[in-house]
Amino acid sequence: REIVERDYGCGDPSRFARAGDTVLDLGSGAGKIAYILSQVVGPQGKILGVDFNEGMLALARNHQQAVGQRIGWHNVRFYRGRIQDLALDLDALDAWLEQHPIRSVADHVQLRQEEQRLRQDCPLIADDSVDLIVSNCVLNLVRSEDKAMLFREMARVLRDGGRVAISDIVSDAEVPERMRQDPELWSGCISGAFEEEAFVRAFEDAGFHGVAVAERSAEPFAVEEGIVFRSVTVTAFKGSEESGTGSDGCC
Repeated sequence: REIVERDYGCGDPSRFARAGDTVLDLGSGAGKIAYILSQVVGPQGKILGVDFNEGMLALARNHQQAVGQRIGWHNVRFYRGRIQDLALDLDALDAWLEQHPIRSVADHVQLRQEEQRLRQDCPLIADDSVDLIVSNCVLNLVRSEDKAMLFREMARVLRDGGRVAISDIVSDAEVPERMRQDPELWSGCISGAFEEEAFVRAFEDAGFHGVAVAERSAEPFAVEEGIVFRSVTVTAFKGSEESGTGSDGCC
């Protein structure tokens, strides 16, 4: 019940998973979709949840053992990271910082070097390692200047032939800057929303094909200053239709 009460999604991308899939849940939060996906993919599949919020991660991890026992298998893992930088393991970086506190500019340079080492030598999510990426009303919370990087990261971690199923809030017009600066509208998944056509185009620009709006809510999520916001689920594929192979990250 605690997990359900802390669910803030706007869709359900779990129906796009298949038995045996390795699924990456971007912004996994309290873990609701991850635990649903666990049952869909079965014991041969794997669910990787990534979230930046320590409180939500703690909630998801706190119930991990009990939920897994009720499902009948344990195939879910939760990681702390930024969804626009899926190579950097923030738990590993925190552990390094405990041993190497920042006291000078030289220390700061060393921190940046360690970040790059972790990305290269022990990525949180490895290249070509995921069959399906899902997300439930989280991409709009990424800063505008980081969104292109976010789509590149999705393409990086997917295997050839891998898929995305992203539920998010979109708008029927570009959101003006004054609304983007409103913290309440931002946290309410409104002011950071993609304009719908731009959302579809972002997948195409990152090299995805077969981009389609699989679901589009009839009722608006919100209407602000005449701009209509609604939830959509977009699906797309990476590369060819044939699935490739890959390996998981080492951390």
